[in-house]
Amino acid sequence: MTVYVSWLSLWLSALMLALVAMAILAVLRRRRRLKPPVQAGWLTDQMVRQIIEVGALSERQVPEEALNMEEIAREEDRFWSETWDDPDHYWE
Repeated sequence: MTVYVSWLSLWLSALMLALVAMAILAVLRRRRRLKPPVQAGWLTDQMVRQIIEVGALSERQVPEEALNMEEIAREEDRFWSETWDDPDHYWE
């Protein structure tokens, strides 16, 4: 009989440990979903209003790592160097 009690307590302990681990994982997942990434969200409502009113932000308001100006320049050059097809005659 003591063997059954020890096996039963072992199984119950393992079950409780698994339930605690699942609860911890659920809490961690929920926190990760609710908390935005560190880099995301640096643009505030005040900055958006300034962009609408003035048309740009000052350079000191934009974090260094937010924009890669070299990559932007490359993509802009690539965009403007593309040839444009004439419109289809179906739309005329």
